[in-house]
Amino acid sequence: MNPKELFGREVLDANARSVGRVSDIDFDMSKGVVNHLVVKTGPIKKHIVTFDNIAKIGDKVILKVTQQMLDRLA
Repeated sequence: MNPKELFGREVLDANARSVGRVSDIDFDMSKGVVNHLVVKTGPIKKHIVTFDNIAKIGDKVILKVTQQMLDRLA
């Protein structure tokens, strides 16, 4: 998967609730891994989601954490 394909992809929390969309990506080209995603959750609110909090990346990005946990990590 091309990292650019992640932009705009819907992000779901661990409870399968929509929390926002991917607005930016930190991708390590040398290792070929995503370090973190920036998820836009509101008009100006954003969360940085590290790779260890991502359960799956497919048609949607599924997180290992809930919306409440995301709010606490911010």
